[in-house]
Amino acid sequence: MITLKHELAVYAATGIGILAIAVASFDFRHGPFFKEDGIVETTAALLFLVALIIGVRRRLYRNGTGLVLCGLALLACLSELSFGARLFSFSMPAMAGGGELDGAQDLVMLAYRQAAATGFMPLLAILAIVGPVLAVILMYRTGHLVQIVMWFQADHGRPTLAAAMMVIGSAVLLDVMEAVRFAEETLELFGGALFVTAALRLQDREPNSYLSQSENGLTTIAGDE
Repeated sequence: MITLKHELAVYAATGIGILAIAVASFDFRHGPFFKEDGIVETTAALLFLVALIIGVRRRLYRNGTGLVLCGLALLACLSELSFGARLFSFSMPAMAGGGELDGAQDLVMLAYRQAAATGFMPLLAILAIVGPVLAVILMYRTGHLVQIVMWFQADHGRPTLAAAMMVIGSAVLLDVMEAVRFAEETLELFGGALFVTAALRLQDREPNSYLSQSENGLTTIAGDE
């Protein structure tokens, strides 16, 4: 089986290649590939749908991680298709500041616009940077960071799903900033491929894990692979 790092390398190389072509070619950047319901967006929607189908067929929804994957894959697929608004010729609710509420990322955009309008953006930016750092430090000092790392190691699909969520989060950030649409669409395509990989890699049940206390006082996690 191709290892995760090799799969990531293939996806990353593909994404960088698409971005390079888009930067170099105006026609490619503004042609049928990156337009609304274009080739890249439609392919991403299909990848999320494939991930959902794989998850349902493998009954991954029977455990927490698989349920998150299936739920997010469904939400991402519907968001890419604007919940069928353009497909079935109906209108989604208008958003304050312009645009339509036709995707989950638009909820983040509404929050962003509200924060910008009320002057809370600098505070939110500081919290977004300092918060995760403080959380990692706290988890390290309490020993929970080791537990989390071992929880990820218990199932090879979990790191893949985490990577997919980070990629999709980056795409949402670009969408909220309303910048570089072709990069946003490429990241969503990358995320869709990772979702399919995670659906194939995740175990169809939660590993039988338990906490044990070792002689030197360190907490470890053991589980059935």
